[in-house]
Amino acid sequence: MADEALISERLDRFFDELHRIDVAYADYGRRVGLPASALCVLDYLYDHDGASQKAICEYTMLPRQTVNNVVSSFVEQGYVRLAESEGDRRVKAVRLTEEGRRYCNAMIAPERAAEYRAMSGLDPALRDAMVRGMEVFGREFRRRLGEARV
Repeated sequence: MADEALISERLDRFFDELHRIDVAYADYGRRVGLPASALCVLDYLYDHDGASQKAICEYTMLPRQTVNNVVSSFVEQGYVRLAESEGDRRVKAVRLTEEGRRYCNAMIAPERAAEYRAMSGLDPALRDAMVRGMEVFGREFRRRLGEARV
């Protein structure tokens, strides 16, 4: 029983910390005047300029309508333009404009710098153990959840 309590306590601490990280991102978004959904889309476009709205939805797990609203707002503000995808003319690629690239960098670079500084502040062995542990836990969790039946 003690092992079960310890595992439950570790899970609580793990998911509480993930939640606090999500709250920090949301707080940053509020401070820079962006809803969390817009910050997620910009963060994805930072590394995937020219992605489809479908790819943005799949990665961010945001609803299609939310991504469409964010992209439409960015189009109106001149931050992105919709272009034909190279692979499928029916699919529109979301491409940052020059102004959008500057805006995206201004919003996302401080976030990425904070992530980098937080990670680089860890002892290298702890960094490696944390990443390895997360990968192993994630793989096992996905497998177990995939097997779960209601």
